[in-house]
Amino acid sequence: MRPAFTAAALSCVILGLGSASLAQTRSAPGLDLDAALASIDPSGAGCVAGVALAGASPVIVARGQADLEHAAPLTPATIIETGSLAKQFTAAAVVLLVQDGKLSLDDDIRRVLPEMPDYGAPITIRHLLNHTSGLREQWSLMALTGNGPGAQVHTNAMILDLASRQKGLNFAPGAAFLYTNTNYALAAMIVERVSGTSLQAFTRQRLFQPLGMSDTQWRENFRTVVPGRASAYAPTDAGFVANMPFTSVYGNGGLLTTVGDLLTWNAFLDRPSALPGGPALAAALQTPGQLSSGGLLDYGLGLEITRDHGRRLVSHSGSTAGYKTWLGRYPDEGISIALMCNNGGIDPVALGERIAAQALLAAGHAPAQAAVSAPRAVAAAQAPRDLTPYQGLFRDPVSGDLVRLAAVGGQLTLTRGGSQVLTPLGQNRFQTADGGVIVFTHKGVDAAAFSLTRAGVAQTFVAVRPATGDVTALADYVGTYYSAELDTLITVARQGDALVMRQRFAVEWPLAPSFADAFTTRLRGVTTFVFARDAEGKVTGFGAWTGGARNVVFVRR
Repeated sequence: MRPAFTAAALSCVILGLGSASLAQTRSAPGLDLDAALASIDPSGAGCVAGVALAGASPVIVARGQADLEHAAPLTPATIIETGSLAKQFTAAAVVLLVQDGKLSLDDDIRRVLPEMPDYGAPITIRHLLNHTSGLREQWSLMALTGNGPGAQVHTNAMILDLASRQKGLNFAPGAAFLYTNTNYALAAMIVERVSGTSLQAFTRQRLFQPLGMSDTQWRENFRTVVPGRASAYAPTDAGFVANMPFTSVYGNGGLLTTVGDLLTWNAFLDRPSALPGGPALAAALQTPGQLSSGGLLDYGLGLEITRDHGRRLVSHSGSTAGYKTWLGRYPDEGISIALMCNNGGIDPVALGERIAAQALLAAGHAPAQAAVSAPRAVAAAQAPRDLTPYQGLFRDPVSGDLVRLAAVGGQLTLTRGGSQVLTPLGQNRFQTADGGVIVFTHKGVDAAAFSLTRAGVAQTFVAVRPATGDVTALADYVGTYYSAELDTLITVARQGDALVMRQRFAVEWPLAPSFADAFTTRLRGVTTFVFARDAEGKVTGFGAWTGGARNVVFVRR
């Protein structure tokens, strides 16, 4: 059977991947990247996809336009920004400095970044790279100031200044995993301070040049002219609009590269002898992190280590403005997939995994179903005759997660995003669909709280009162609030029968009731304001809970 490559696709075969190139070539029947990208309108923004199978020359196919204003098509040589999959390169730079004896992954970050506060327990470099530091998400904090991405040009120095002013953490270092970009912006600064040179110069000398990644560089200044770079776009009902990164922050993202260079990097991770210390470097990046409790993560150093199609998958996705990317490897099968898009409407993980399934078949590996551990069989008890005491809203005061429990058709259901029916176990205990166990505690008749234990990790939810809907009470919240950690003001104002929050320059966001003394708004996903009252019932301030930033305190002025 002939390979399903078009003439255009054959012209995209990479003929040299630097020192990590494959020694042999063969055809790959059944691999049809043109078909995988067929749903992309060739006249709009699109994607470049590449696959490398063990023993075969990598194949790259491009579909769509790199520049909609000048009708320039995407090609295999097009440079695209990676988003967060850049994190593995920042982590690699840190590991190289460890190999040089200049630092340790278990060093307190304050050794290199003395500007950072002392939180009572050290935040280590390993905590940064594993996303277990507890540091708040930089972009959520910036959004609360009114100067989020797209509103102001940010730099790494600004991120350090912002992080250094935070009085609190999301959790104690090492206690939990929470993905935040702050970790890697700080890691990039650690590389620069320890190496005495820029991240660009260090990685070019130690990684990109030795591996032959000649089209890879960091976006240190968003205004830099980069020949061959695709512009990024977002789809709208009226067509595409430009959606370029408006930032000079890098390390957490900000890598400009090609699909070919990413396949080169994956080839190095498969055969790391191309660099001095390469095997130890590749092993460090792909070793799962560990919580202080001993629990293992599915995240290493800038890489996710999971299972997909029943096989070990090492991958990472990326998203910056209208750039969407995914880079994955099945190390045991010798399969590598790189996907880079300049169309913000594309889900790169879903598309990348569809290409991965095709690549597995082409390489003779039928995609297997991932092994799923069935929940431990339990003997279901008879449901309590009266489920009323278990109903209501419950909130995790640490993470801010809000769930609703309700009796539906004689069964207790839990809603957090989707809904699921809980299996009664007796004695105020229920089981979730994935095997988690809920144990209720009561105050009087009604449930005051419950613990949810899943895979050895426990969460505590406490009962919260529902929003009253009393519009006359809205006056309690009207006022101006200040955050010393952000050095910013937010005004809460009455607008008809509702509230709005106002930032500088007349930026306004509507507030919707969530539960008693709490409102949500669509600022950077969903942000929740939880208002506090003094002993006399007067509102004194609020804590802001938004993606990756928990309980940022604002005090009423």
